[in-house]
Amino acid sequence: MKNLDTFTASVLLPILPVLCLFFSCQNLNRSTRQIPLPDKFVVFTFDDGPNSQGDTTARLLDVLKKYQIQAMFALLGENAEHSPELVRRIQDEGHYIINHGYYDSWAVTMDREFFLLNLEMGEQAISAALRGPLTPRLYRPQGGFYKRCHREIWQSQGYKLIPSTARPYDAVKNEGNMNQIARSIMYKIKKQDGGIIMLHDGRDSHNKIETALKKNPNGQYNRSWIPEVVEILILMLRDKGYALSGFDVLEAANSGLE
Repeated sequence: MKNLDTFTASVLLPILPVLCLFFSCQNLNRSTRQIPLPDKFVVFTFDDGPNSQGDTTARLLDVLKKYQIQAMFALLGENAEHSPELVRRIQDEGHYIINHGYYDSWAVTMDREFFLLNLEMGEQAISAALRGPLTPRLYRPQGGFYKRCHREIWQSQGYKLIPSTARPYDAVKNEGNMNQIARSIMYKIKKQDGGIIMLHDGRDSHNKIETALKKNPNGQYNRSWIPEVVEILILMLRDKGYALSGFDVLEAANSGLE
């Protein structure tokens, strides 16, 4: 698994956008020109949670609460089923929940039928954890890439896409890359004068995390350092005058939704 992750990070990731373009796929990466956010405004988003390993999501919520920051969490249905109390806490503390599908299979590999099924199962699992409907209806594709036909499906189900403008590909990195990730994000935010940050408080399903951590406790499936890097980023961004709260994140991102 470690060799496969290394191969994915070093070989596949750099050429993945080219491959997807070749096969007429779309990606969720945007620029602030495409998403005209307010000047010097930053939105934090987190994928693949909720993650109870190392209390990662709970500690992340503690950091966001400490600085009174509203964020977005793209949740996997199977992880929502495993940690429903975290799903409710995310909503109760004023954050937005994004349907990230049920299974953490890359959306670009899905045909129309499986894409719709994964979307519906994700919504059902998250709604069950919330003990109520998922509103607003927000979506983010796994892997960050999708087919053109998928847009028609999520729009027909009343969903809007949540993109990103600052993506450091932290899901294929570990704690040793924390400073590099922070620098990468700050560079992108400064260049765009704001943006939507994508980080991962989880990594695939809770079962896969448990199995991977047994083999390599300090590998890429260990996301316990995410709350720390987020606090570092909050302090750096505030020092540079960026707004992280005081403006509804959904309203801020609304013009870039599909």
